[in-house]
Amino acid sequence: MQSPVLVGRDEETSALRAAVARAGQGRGGAVFLVGEPGIGKSRLASEITGHALERGFRVLRGRASRAVPLRALCEAVLSAFRKAGAPDEKQLGAYLPVLLRMTPDAPAGVPDPAVVRAEAVLRLLTAEKTVVLLEDLHEADGETLAVVDYLLDHLAGEPVLLLATSRPHPDGAQRLADAAATRRTATTLRLNGLSEDEVAELARHCLGEPAPQDVLLHLVAVSDGVPFVVEELLNGDLRAVPPTVAAATSQRVDALGPECVALLEAAAIFGRTFPLDVVAAVVTGSDVQACMQEAERAQLVHGHQFRHALTADAITGRMTPTARAALAGRAARAAEALRPGEPELVAELWEVAGEPAKAVGCLVRAGRHAAALGRFGTAVELLERGQALTDDPDLTADLLDALAVVLPLAAVVVPADNGARAFALGERLQQALTASHAAPQRRAAVRLAQARVAAVAGQWERGLDLLATAKESSAALDVVKATLLLGLNQLDLLPKARALAERAAATGTPEIVCEALEVLTRCTRGQDLAEARQHIQRWLQTAEQHGLAAWRLRALLELGVTDKYLTTGVDTLLAARQAALDTGAIVILIAADLHLGGTYLVRGEYEESARYGASAREAAEKLGLHALGALAVAIEAGIAAMHGDRRSTDRALARLHDHGGSEEIWSYSSAVCALMEERYDRALAEFDEVEKAVTEPRILRGTFYQGPRLLVRVALGLADRREFERLAESHLSQVQQHRTYFAWSRAILLGREGRTAEANAAAAEALDLGSGLGLPRYLGLRLAGPRALADGWGEPLEWLREAEEHFHQQGVPAVAAACRAVLREAGAPKQRRRRDHETVPAGLRRAGVTVREYEVLRLVAERFGNAEIAERLFLSPRTVERHVASLKARTGSQTRADLITLARPLIGGSTPM
Repeated sequence: MQSPVLVGRDEETSALRAAVARAGQGRGGAVFLVGEPGIGKSRLASEITGHALERGFRVLRGRASRAVPLRALCEAVLSAFRKAGAPDEKQLGAYLPVLLRMTPDAPAGVPDPAVVRAEAVLRLLTAEKTVVLLEDLHEADGETLAVVDYLLDHLAGEPVLLLATSRPHPDGAQRLADAAATRRTATTLRLNGLSEDEVAELARHCLGEPAPQDVLLHLVAVSDGVPFVVEELLNGDLRAVPPTVAAATSQRVDALGPECVALLEAAAIFGRTFPLDVVAAVVTGSDVQACMQEAERAQLVHGHQFRHALTADAITGRMTPTARAALAGRAARAAEALRPGEPELVAELWEVAGEPAKAVGCLVRAGRHAAALGRFGTAVELLERGQALTDDPDLTADLLDALAVVLPLAAVVVPADNGARAFALGERLQQALTASHAAPQRRAAVRLAQARVAAVAGQWERGLDLLATAKESSAALDVVKATLLLGLNQLDLLPKARALAERAAATGTPEIVCEALEVLTRCTRGQDLAEARQHIQRWLQTAEQHGLAAWRLRALLELGVTDKYLTTGVDTLLAARQAALDTGAIVILIAADLHLGGTYLVRGEYEESARYGASAREAAEKLGLHALGALAVAIEAGIAAMHGDRRSTDRALARLHDHGGSEEIWSYSSAVCALMEERYDRALAEFDEVEKAVTEPRILRGTFYQGPRLLVRVALGLADRREFERLAESHLSQVQQHRTYFAWSRAILLGREGRTAEANAAAAEALDLGSGLGLPRYLGLRLAGPRALADGWGEPLEWLREAEEHFHQQGVPAVAAACRAVLREAGAPKQRRRRDHETVPAGLRRAGVTVREYEVLRLVAERFGNAEIAERLFLSPRTVERHVASLKARTGSQTRADLITLARPLIGGSTPM
């Protein structure tokens, strides 16, 4: 089937139609269509000649051939004489016999020197509006090219378009085209492969409907955008080389010498890309460089790669299975000698050679090698591929051992299948070992490997059952058992898991040490974040010391998460993200983006939070990681909630519910939104829903809701000191955002008890801890301000002004209005905002500096006097004096010099007005 529509050549079609139009106006010329075989040169030329015919042009055609001199021109001349109204002697004069010599009716004894012949063809072409199409000009003989060269120089004032198709051979026709382009007597249009979208469009036109996604992916991968290949694949078996493609390839291969054919066959064994040094070792005695040049001229190869994905398959398809296997065996031995660090390549060759045992051995080495480089998806794929090649128990055991080591790493970096295939392999292996009466140690090793897979899949009890019969302990067994016990999430099992992990960390290999330290990190994080951080630092150091890429990535991420809890810092998370980006660890990258989005949310940096959340969501959706995608949606809900945007919050939470998101996240986001709506009863009800949702013991539970919940309850007089101390003395006191909430809560309780000095100290601690944070700081200011006013402690007016300013800037009107109401009731002067209030730096706005005062301050900083300032701002000197006095009072400056010193860094200098 062929597409009824020409696809992907709009630009070229427009250029050629314009050339036809110019020829119709007597401004002829020439265009060379250059491209590789099958790229669509003839199809495009056919479209243009059809267009020319519709516009009254005569179309003459000819195809060049090395075997027949002047064939293209002869065919063109013949096509002119076949038509009614062919040129006669009256029109062509003495040139008619010269032209007739190019036909079967050639008269005898008529001389035809090259120039005369060329002029004769020119006279024929210019007799009327003409498009002459010469195809395959790369095959043309020298005589043909000489005539074409003559024509190119004489078409400018004629109603003729010469259209030639050619392959990009660096000789004859190509040199002619390049020279003509230099003389500006012709132009060249180079046709490239179709884009992915254009391949899809071509397939749709061929099939009459959109191609299935898997078919489309195959077409794109195999065709390289060559339209002919796309159409031929759709005409036959998609997985086989189309006969027409195979025939075209064979024709070009057979045109080469025997040495070149042997070289291409050896290269094709490797697939599309081949290592030339290994190929040269397989075909000793050949002139490799000369053969490669010939193959490149034949459009078969480019560099160390076949031009098309199907070319290698077409070449190997010419060989018998026996010859192909023998050649692959020779290539495998050569590759082992020359490329010892590429076991995957050698494995593929042994597989083609029919040597499964050797192939599996290489696949095990290749899988371990890929894992060492951080290519975990590749590692799992290689090892699982080996399963289909052998039933030998020893080889299968090697595969399972390697898989068990790689899967825990791959589970973090690539989407996993919960170890289903590895479990199946383990079961088959156990049966084979039982049948062969294998040694108990061998069977125990297989059970340990299966238990590792169980840990990856979250099948804790199944893994522990597999280890229950183990009679001897080892570091590997200890760490796997510790992981399984920890996974059960039972607090009473923590000490046992920790003891096993400590023993493994003391005696294991570097990989086991990293694994054990990860378990210790999880065991201790709930009690002591500082200790957990020490375990991670040792884990990171071990991984870096021994070049364990995957363990380093995981350690960096865990270190970043721990620092996020301790300080809300992002530097380590950013380092983990960059490392994941550098190594292509997509799931680590998503996790880092989620933690960054959450951290920036706590810090009140909402644009950054949204950016990282969107990055995580996009990547998670592409990989189908729905749980991670739900967390990305939770960040959207959190940002909307922080702004009191109920509609957007509920919309995001509805999407979160569609993702199967946590009820805890749902209730927490809704509660925060209620706080921003000044609906404290609803907020507390939502927080209570979070509390109900937490039904299982967690090693570090509730890292987001207890702090704000406690602060609201304390501020409303619903929580007493006992409730406060229970949380303030828990593991949550290690988390900076909770420490901020706890400090505000303690200050309110102390102020209520009349312990003013202690309340002031607690408030100072809260302000210090909340520096650089969002909700923990400003919710504290909002709730502590009225309590401090009522109980006579702290600086409530200053706090409420800062809170009002923040919530006004963030577009949270309910909280900003509530702050203003409290300030108004306390008798504080009303804050007035001009339209350009936002031009005042945040620090000065919090001090109450107005827009007009800021204008005065900028000029004071430039050392203008009051009279000069008054003149520039159209004020009276007395008014300027009052503004300066107000600025001193608001900023605590004693003198004008103090005011200038304070102002400079805040405003960054200014331009005189």
